Amino acid sequence: MDPDKNSLFLEKQLKTLGQKIRIDILKKLKDLQDPFTFSKLQKEVLEHNLSSVNFSFHLNALKKCELIDSSEEGYYITKLGKEILNNILSIERILVDRSKTRMIRTSKYSKELFDSSKIEGYLVTEGELDEFLAKQIARKVEERLTKTNIEYLTAPLMREYINAILLENGLEEVRHKLTRLGTPPYDVFKLFNSEDTQITPEKFIERLGSDVSEQFLLLNLLPKNLADLYLTGEVALLHLNHWSLRPLSIYLNTNSVLKYIYNKNAKISANFDDDKNVLLTISDLCNFFYKFKQFYSGDLILGDFYNQFISNLDLSDDKSYIMDLLTSQILRFEESCRDNYQHLSLGFNNKKPSHNNNILKRNSVKQFLSSLMEKSENAKNPNLLFNYSDFIDKDSSETLIREIISHPLKNNIILQNNLLNATTIKIPNPKQNKVILDKILLNLHMVSIEANQNDDTFFEILQDKMESVFKFFQIKKNLVKTKLSKVNEWNKIIPHLFENNNGNLLNESIKSISLFGLNKAILNHCGIELDRTESSASFALNVLTFVRKLIEEKNESESDFYTLTQPHNDRYLTDCFYNEIPNQGKPVNCYSSKIIRDTSSLTLVKKISLFKKFEEIMNGGSIFNQKINNPNISLNDYLKVLTDSKINAFSLRNFNNGVILQ
Repeated sequence: MDPDKNSLFLEKQLKTLGQKIRIDILKKLKDLQDPFTFSKLQKEVLEHNLSSVNFSFHLNALKKCELIDSSEEGYYITKLGKEILNNILSIERILVDRSKTRMIRTSKYSKELFDSSKIEGYLVTEGELDEFLAKQIARKVEERLTKTNIEYLTAPLMREYINAILLENGLEEVRHKLTRLGTPPYDVFKLFNSEDTQITPEKFIERLGSDVSEQFLLLNLLPKNLADLYLTGEVALLHLNHWSLRPLSIYLNTNSVLKYIYNKNAKISANFDDDKNVLLTISDLCNFFYKFKQFYSGDLILGDFYNQFISNLDLSDDKSYIMDLLTSQILRFEESCRDNYQHLSLGFNNKKPSHNNNILKRNSVKQFLSSLMEKSENAKNPNLLFNYSDFIDKDSSETLIREIISHPLKNNIILQNNLLNATTIKIPNPKQNKVILDKILLNLHMVSIEANQNDDTFFEILQDKMESVFKFFQIKKNLVKTKLSKVNEWNKIIPHLFENNNGNLLNESIKSISLFGLNKAILNHCGIELDRTESSASFALNVLTFVRKLIEEKNESESDFYTLTQPHNDRYLTDCFYNEIPNQGKPVNCYSSKIIRDTSSLTLVKKISLFKKFEEIMNGGSIFNQKINNPNISLNDYLKVLTDSKINAFSLRNFNNGVILQ
């Protein structure tokens, strides 16, 4: 084409493009992979002003200049049209940049010139969007911004523009991936200005970090359907902020911990006759507690703690400082965890002493309990796990038991035949160290609401929810394994404590499942509480039997270690939904961990008899913690009834201080 013809052609093109609507048509068609029909293109360009413009006239003008073309499928931009439009866009950017310098404050606390190519990279890298769509979205963001008077952008504001355009284009999943984690400023100000004296500067930072960790889990690590089960209260998860990072609890036989300490420190040995050696051992043992705390969220259970350690101490009158050091260090560790949960459980019952060598006749146990009571009036105590057949001895223990009953220490004592952790999970083999991966609680009350008093529907829903619980465990196992496998300290310490460290440690971990809201579920489904009629109790037992059968089938088919346990305490079932804040102006889920209602009119003997039926099914861990309704029962009679019943475990927590003690 000669120069004169080029000039004439250019003049014609410029004249055609002299109207904004025609440039808008080219912009809409530029990023399309497929042609647009007339009606769709008209709606996209004109939006709500469809009748105000002769749209066909403008399309024909563009076609005559060979900037667009059409087929049976619709209109599309030509190669020439794309080339000319790119030049027009370049001119627009020059004019915008000349009239306005747009800066952006990044999330890295720096100021930069606005660059749309960085939006493309952000969408491709973090949103996993293909380059074609990323360019299209970035261009729309830039177009949207040119219509504003914002000269100083922030990263959050930019993300709002990007997210809005993603949603407008039906890219909800991409927008979900780009969700930023953090606590809303309003909530941060509330926490910052809180009158709560427990919110120290360190606690303030911890709370904000916990919120981000929880959001990351719910938004990015869990599938949406599972996250929704937690958000709607159908499933309760413990320690949500650390859920993806570490297991719930770890059981270690005390002997294995002492061996690890002796191997690490050549200056100490298993010589309990040397006071200096004993003091160094106590110091290193407590240092181990602090060092190991990062690897579990619940409690560290030390099995055989009495036989392997306390019973070996020389605690004559002139050496009381040894016990004082031990108890003060244990209490200091518990307090350092800065929450309301016990993070240490000490076993006193791995070996059953003979009648003539009763555990309470051993002065060391009395000294240990007395020292704890002396130092911990307002402190947090560890869990103390006793074999109740040895704890009960009228001649030697009545005075001590009376003292414990009137002391907060009673809340931390569990009398049992089986070793339990703080969340009521049984340790199957006290000689074998074991990881407790987690305890997940399933809300039976919500199952009953959905079933609408239909038995078949109830069990169908329950089975479906149980499959979700199994998926939760599988996801947690993979997340924790991925995280801990990269931690040098974990990889160094585990071979010394576990025989099996070849990658199966978490595969063979205990996985506890609990059902909460049982009483409300039975009342809703059967019309009357389980402790009031045989038919309600029978349905409740059938529910637990059904769940246990599902668990046994899962264990058999996958060689796994799922177990059915009782919910562990009432307060957690309230707090777990609200990040440890009991009431934020929302209705509180007041579900009880107890199998039998506190207000039940059943006698103590009948309560125990009914509880034992449930205990037999919940073979993974249960504890009798019912309130006593009879004000005339003596402490000794109460203990005798419980021990004679051969119940697996019970606590003194709910024994009324005002009862008659004979």
